[in-house]
This record gives sequence, C-alpha cells and structure tokens, in this order.
Amino acid sequence: MKGNHLVSSRFCQTLLPPTFNTSEMSLAQLLDIALQNNPSTKQTWAMARASAARYGETMSAFLPDIEFSSFYFRQRAAFPNTSVPTTAGSALPTSGGTETNIGGSTFFGSTTTSTQPIYFTEAGPDLTLSYTLFDFGQRTAASLAAREALYYADLTHNQQIQIVLETVMSDYYNYLYEISVLRSTEANLANAELSLDAANQKFALGLAALGDVAQARTQYLQNKINLTSQRQSVENAFALLAADIGLPANCPFKVQPLPDQIIAHPVLESVDQLVCLAQNQRQDFLAAQANIRSKEAALLGAKRAPLPVIASSFDFGRYYFANGQHEDYHWTALVTLSFPIFNGFFYRNQIRNAQANVELSKAQLLQTELSIIQDVTTAHLGVKTAAQNLTDSEEYLKAAELEFNIAISGYKAGTLTILNVISAQTSVADARSKKAGAQKDWFSSLAMLAFATGSLCATPNEEAL
Repeated sequence: MKGNHLVSSRFCQTLLPPTFNTSEMSLAQLLDIALQNNPSTKQTWAMARASAARYGETMSAFLPDIEFSSFYFRQRAAFPNTSVPTTAGSALPTSGGTETNIGGSTFFGSTTTSTQPIYFTEAGPDLTLSYTLFDFGQRTAASLAAREALYYADLTHNQQIQIVLETVMSDYYNYLYEISVLRSTEANLANAELSLDAANQKFALGLAALGDVAQARTQYLQNKINLTSQRQSVENAFALLAADIGLPANCPFKVQPLPDQIIAHPVLESVDQLVCLAQNQRQDFLAAQANIRSKEAALLGAKRAPLPVIASSFDFGRYYFANGQHEDYHWTALVTLSFPIFNGFFYRNQIRNAQANVELSKAQLLQTELSIIQDVTTAHLGVKTAAQNLTDSEEYLKAAELEFNIAISGYKAGTLTILNVISAQTSVADARSKKAGAQKDWFSSLAMLAFATGSLCATPNEEAL
C-alpha cells in the first residue's frame, strides 16, 4: 500500500479511495472501485480504442498519399586506354593494333593496352503524390464496415460495464447474505446451547433421561460444525467480491450492512413495456445490430472489390550529375485503370464468406433478443416473488421464535419433550436462513431487473425513452 494506490505489479496500478481502510465501503463506492480496476472493462476499452484506430486507418484511403524519396548513385567504370598512341601519317600500326578516333584525329595503338577508371555520380530528391480518383465505393464500404465495428466495440464495452456493475452488486448482496447466515448460525448455536443446558439441568434433577441430553448435545455439535463451515463461506464470498472489484483477495476492507428494516412494495410496469425498454437500452442488443451493419458493409465491399479502380500519381524531382556540375528537373503524371480479370475465384468466395457472416450476425441478433426477453420476463417475476418471500419470511421467523420460546418453557416445566424443543429449534434455524435468503433475493432481483432492462447505466431521460 502506497498512499491511495495499491501496486499489484509494475505494469498496472489499483486505484483506491483515501478512506478505503478507515471506513465501511458503500455499494456505490465498491462500484466506483470496480469500474476503475476490473480487468474486463480495461480489456474492452482497449479493444474499443483499437477499433477506433482501425476506423481511422480506413479513412486515410480518402486522402492523397505523399511520399518523399532521395537517392545517391555513384559508379566506377573501366574503359580501355591505348598505351603508345601515334598520330596519323606516322608508321602504320603493327598487326593487331587498335585505332581510335577522337576529335577528328586518328590514333593508333599497339596491342598492349590498359584500362582507365571513369566515375559517374548521380543524386537527387523525388516527391510523389498518389490518389485514387474512383473505385466504385470500395473505400466507402470499408470505412462503413470499420465504423460499425467501432460502434460494436464501444457498445460491447458499455455492456461489459453493466456486467461488472451487476456482478459486483450480486457479490455484495451475496457477501452480506453469508454474513447474515453467519449471524443466524451463531444464534442457532446459542439456542442449541440453551436447549443443552435445559436438558442437563433436568437430567441433574432426575427429571429427564440421558437420551434428552444426547439429543440436545447432538444438535449443539451440529450447529457448531455449521458455524465453522459458514465462516469459510463468508471468506469465500469476500474473496469473490474483492476479485470482481479488481482487488487482491487478501486485501482487507469493510462494507456497509443492509438496513434493519426492508420494505418491499414493488410497483412494476408490464413485461411488454420493460421488454421495449430493454430493446432501446441493452448495449449488447444495440451492439448486435451494429455488428449486422458492419457485416453488411463488408459484404458490399466484397461485391465492389472486383470493379475497376482509377488512380493517379504525380512525381516531381531534380537530379544532380557529376558532383552538381549538371542538374535537371523532371516530372511525371500518371493515370491508371486496373481491375482483375481472373484470380482463381477469390472474389467469388470472398462474397460468399461475407454473406455467411451477415447471416451469422443476424442469427446472433435473434439469439440476443430472445435472451433479453427471457431475462426481462424472469427478472420481472423474480422481483414480485422476492417481495412476497421477504414478507412471508419475516412472519415465518416471528412464528418460529415464538414456537421455540414456548417449547423451551414447556420443556423446563415438564409439559413438552426434548423432541418438541429440537423441532422448534430447527424451525427457527430454517426461518432465519430463509429470511436472510429473502433479503438477498430482494436486492438481487432489483439489480437483475435493472441489468435485464439495461438501466444500470441509463440516465432518467434515457429510461423515459
């Protein structure tokens, strides 16, 4: 720990608020930590930026290419040189000699010759401008496909953010649920100990058989084992929560507990209205639509790939010869027309591949939409069920606690047996567990409904659309 940064490696940092180790973290604070540190959102954000860069690459095709080049060329060449030249009118050369005419004079050389090196130097810069004049929309199709792919990556990143939020919320409520179960198990152990003490007292007074003590002790030890196991469950839930918010599992922190009083009165819209809302807000559904548009643009590009391309280029430069003693300008203008005649059915199969990708993306959209409708329908019913279970579990716990108090009092008075006490004790333990589960289900169902409708990151204006 260094300041408010927990360095997990030399490649990345884990960002934490200054009050991380000094106060209980609320759910909102945990979500904020998760959005900054969860590795999955970092991955999707990097993928979105890569898609933006690829879209920028396709846009460069609409601009001219300007290239600068320069060269330096030097050559050494050897030419024959007459060793003993004589002027015309002198003695004729011997057989096998050579004759050279330079400047109107004729020289004769003997058969013995040598070479003279000659050096040639050339240098100069070149500036080349090239631009595609017309390609029947091939650049446009490639750019559209890349742009829709960018939308797909961006929407996928947005969906991953909502997935992280829903996961952290679920882990948070699960961790509090395990703590609640731990508290319930501790209370169950206290009840079992109370029953065991009552059985020991009656046995000591000769009012109870040894079997009563054995049964009460069995229940006590069973609850003790359950308490040990539940402590492990709490640690497992904490480790899962820490990992999903992007922290090491051995990093200690505290979270705020659930409120003591939970009121569950759900006022929900109809399933059809919620499905319509989800179709407008679910980022994975919008991403699937963008994926179809990207594949359709890629199909259009594949169909236009075999069409002619008209391109142009202009080259301008200046050459220097013989160490700058002679120089000259040059320029070249060029217009080209090119199109494939036969390429082994490459373009035909490219079109078929693009068509198959379009069909695949449409099937994925249908699958996503059906999954969304299923999620919304299930979450809608889950909220109503959780609200009813929460109300019933509270009444169940009150009734079970009353039953246990009556049973333990009746056992001490001798009107009830140890079996009545154990039965009532089991009912209390079950009621406490069900209440803790109902509280968790209530909050989890609300989070699931918000996730199913895509409302976790939506603003009030977006939710009203």
